[in-house]
Amino acid sequence: MRDELDKRLCEKYPKIFRDRNGNMQETCMCFGFAHGDGWHDIVETLCSNIQSHVDWKRRQHPDLSDEEFDEQHQVVAAQVKEKFGGLRFYVENCDDYIRGAVAVAESMSYRICESCGNKGHRRAGGWIRTLCDTCHVKGRKQEGG
Repeated sequence: MRDELDKRLCEKYPKIFRDRNGNMQETCMCFGFAHGDGWHDIVETLCSNIQSHVDWKRRQHPDLSDEEFDEQHQVVAAQVKEKFGGLRFYVENCDDYIRGAVAVAESMSYRICESCGNKGHRRAGGWIRTLCDTCHVKGRKQEGG
């Protein structure tokens, strides 16, 4: 994903992406968002839903300090990438709601072009990717095929 989109997500959701530039021995987020620009909106919507849910939970636990709450309940991204043509969004501190939201986002990625965000579908080949017709043809031309 382009640096500007990476930066935008990290600035908008600093708690979720607190490990974005962390040590590679502690987090895979040090590698950034390992997917194309076309899935930015899926990830952004997912993060909005996640952080809204966490903020709701925070109001349910007024007895916890901010540090205690974040340690126990703040969702933190461990890795965000493409695998087998679909989005993978791995997190820490998730509950059933978060697992469901992640499952929906990952499922949506199989219908949205990873490169441009238009309607797409999984393409077989050397590397399985979800692409629209235009991006698929463009990729094949770049590969020389």
